[in-house]
Amino acid sequence: MDHAHVLALLAALAGTPETAPKPNAAVPPGVTVALQGCPRPLPPSEIDGVTIQCGTLNVPEDRTKPAGRQIAIAFAVMKSSSRYPEPDPVVYLQGGPGGSAVGSIPLLERIFKPWRARRDVVVFDQRSAGLSGASVTCFKALATNTLAITKPPSANVSKDLATPDVIPKCIAELETAGVPLALYNTTENARDVPVIVQALGYKTYNIYGISYGTKLALEVMRVAPANVRSVIIDGVAPSWVRLYNLFAMKTDEAIQHVVDQCVASKACNAAYPDLGRIFVETLNKAASGQIMFRGEKVPVQLVLAPIMSRNGQYDFASVTPYIPAFVYELWRGKEMPTVELLANKNFALPKVGDADVIKATARLTGEQKEIVQQVLDNIAISERAASGTSRAVNELWSSVTTSRKAGPLAGTFDMELGQAMAATLKGQQERLQAALADYTAMQTVPASKERLTAFVTAHFSGAQRDRLIALINGMSASEVDGSFAIIRRDSHAAFRQFLHNFYLDIYACQEDRPYNSFEGYQALTAGLRYPHINMLLDPLAGGFFEACKAFKAQPRDNWHVPVASDIPTLSFGGLYDVQTPASWSKIAIEKLSNSQVFMIPEAGHGTLIYQHCVSEMGVAFIDNPKRKFDNSCAESVKIDWHIAPWVTAAKN
Repeated sequence: MDHAHVLALLAALAGTPETAPKPNAAVPPGVTVALQGCPRPLPPSEIDGVTIQCGTLNVPEDRTKPAGRQIAIAFAVMKSSSRYPEPDPVVYLQGGPGGSAVGSIPLLERIFKPWRARRDVVVFDQRSAGLSGASVTCFKALATNTLAITKPPSANVSKDLATPDVIPKCIAELETAGVPLALYNTTENARDVPVIVQALGYKTYNIYGISYGTKLALEVMRVAPANVRSVIIDGVAPSWVRLYNLFAMKTDEAIQHVVDQCVASKACNAAYPDLGRIFVETLNKAASGQIMFRGEKVPVQLVLAPIMSRNGQYDFASVTPYIPAFVYELWRGKEMPTVELLANKNFALPKVGDADVIKATARLTGEQKEIVQQVLDNIAISERAASGTSRAVNELWSSVTTSRKAGPLAGTFDMELGQAMAATLKGQQERLQAALADYTAMQTVPASKERLTAFVTAHFSGAQRDRLIALINGMSASEVDGSFAIIRRDSHAAFRQFLHNFYLDIYACQEDRPYNSFEGYQALTAGLRYPHINMLLDPLAGGFFEACKAFKAQPRDNWHVPVASDIPTLSFGGLYDVQTPASWSKIAIEKLSNSQVFMIPEAGHGTLIYQHCVSEMGVAFIDNPKRKFDNSCAESVKIDWHIAPWVTAAKN
């Protein structure tokens, strides 16, 4: 961030997001676009309304009734850094289903930085997802079940995932309100995509989909392919794979990739021969209680921990090099330095740091070591400065917008209300639930002093009540609006996890459950190469299928038919992805006549964030979708296998 950037930030703060220029194309009939501020925090390099524009646009809930109910779709356009960008943006399709792309701007800004050198990047929250989920949010059921939904997680994973007692109430409320849940599906999402692209001022476009976003990308290719120039699918989930029957197969395949990679390495295979058999025997031993570590029996979950932990750890060093030694040590039952190492780090190894650099300076002179230390000090200062700049920019934005739009009394009222609820209602479950129900119910009503006063009067008395009412009476109109904005913000945050699961269930339970079942999951799990994986995944599978019982199945005739298309497509699979196994990236291109597929080592779910060469390939592909690639990206990824000290000692 330089002085010109700070001046641009101050200029943006001097106005409001609504003054930003609107998209420069005709909006499709019946679709309205409204610009608004982006959700915070933003990266310090982003200036709201300048380098990034956020807002909502409306699409018909039912396409057969274009004048009927509209769904507000939240979007963000991360503008290209070029003054002369290419006209075809990258449209990112978020995973989930139910995930929020607009709420993940800091991560997406980091991932798509290389693309923005030449193109805008468009992201949006799909119908029934993230910030676009209001149309299928059961506000009454949430309010009256606040304590059940927001309770801390328990050991009962199945119940925590499903919340089965609340889901039927949620569905009943939506059905009573006339919400057509059957129209919240991937095909309707796919038909939304070109409407969103056109409304934001573009004609042709490129797609990058991850996870559920790949399923959506494939459906766009099926039902709305016009103007799609190229497609990248990464962490692929084809609709014609029985995804939920295969919960455990994902882990089984990830184990096999480690075994195959070790066998292919002369050093690894020599140190840990017949690793596949050893892995099976270790799982069997753990399941029968035959392995001890730190005086306790080792569960199957610990044996699988390094396989499961890698996914999502893109900011950590990979634990793959340590897995063969880890498994062998558990199998041997003695000398467990690798098990100790990974367990002590909770299977999250830091990337190269100062200690590694200093160790590498062993042969340098004292003066040279001092220079290296100075470099390390400068790196640390630079990292702290970047972090501090990010905090300061977001605090400045928050301070200016809060003082302008809400005023000081909104924040004071929120703080003192929280203190009053903690002091008065702690331990009184019925009173607390009643207060929380009334509080969250205010997120859907017009802002007014009378509503705030009624809430305070109903739940507090004496000095607390008088103090809170005095604050309300002193509020300006903007401060009242600010108080209700805080209520909406806090309510959404409290229910975020439940809503994410519920939004996912709307899709998975309606369109995928007819082709998946817990019995199907059990049958496929029983035939895996590596036994007892079900001990880890049964609660997850059970919770999913339990939640689905509340939904009506909505099968579609072509949903499980492979997509056929000649749109240029790149398909990526990560070899340690335990959400969408790498093999699915090959299944997805069965009928894509103009496609290429690459299996990427040392990469999890969404390979581009794990291996930079994937991003390089993706940028080159979208620049020229006719380009054919060799396998040098995958071949460039080398694994430096950890050889445990007891292996070396045995050879000596």
